[in-house]
Amino acid sequence: MTANRIKSLDIPDDEQGVLASLLRLSDPALDGLERALSQSVLTLDREDLISQLRKEPSLSGVGDLGEVVGALISIAGTAYSAGVSTDETIEVAIATIMDDDVVDLSDADAELLKARLARLAKSKPVELVAKASELSRTNDRSFRSARIASDLRPICIGDETQIAGAVILHQLSIRASRNGKGEATYFALDSADLAMLSAVILRAIQKDKALRQFAASTGTPILTPLED
Repeated sequence: MTANRIKSLDIPDDEQGVLASLLRLSDPALDGLERALSQSVLTLDREDLISQLRKEPSLSGVGDLGEVVGALISIAGTAYSAGVSTDETIEVAIATIMDDDVVDLSDADAELLKARLARLAKSKPVELVAKASELSRTNDRSFRSARIASDLRPICIGDETQIAGAVILHQLSIRASRNGKGEATYFALDSADLAMLSAVILRAIQKDKALRQFAASTGTPILTPLED
């Protein structure tokens, strides 16, 4: 079944090296990483998770900690998007590394790496970030920021420079991320458009509040913080 759903994994050479670096972790460092993951505050943000782990004294010697966590998230995300277990994905990942011959793995090394990946990649914080990343990719674009520039445009008539009137125009610029690249889209708005947009946003804020109250009543934690 796995072979039909994940025929192979395209693991870049540098990421293969990162995964193999788990073999060099001492047992105390591996235990510390597993413990730090289990004790971290649940988040949907990869950088926030890595930042929490960097504060763990026992992990100060893990220089490529960010890359290691990124590789674990990649494995968990692949499992989630393919609809297979993390263990199955790890099996395919190990087979891919051995077939590529980028990293020299003995059979014993492969089994040890498989066991270490299983301990770490199935941790709840890693799975949460992985699933959040995969879900965000289902949208064509991810919002990054917005800005509105407002302008008073004079209107002149005839050949004279006399100002006969003016209009107020607003330019909405929305910056987004698409396939890892930033892009900006611009919209011209008049006063009526601005009022409509404001009403839409206000309604979304009200729905956000209602959903948070519902989640609180059912004991479901919300992992995206409410902005002040």
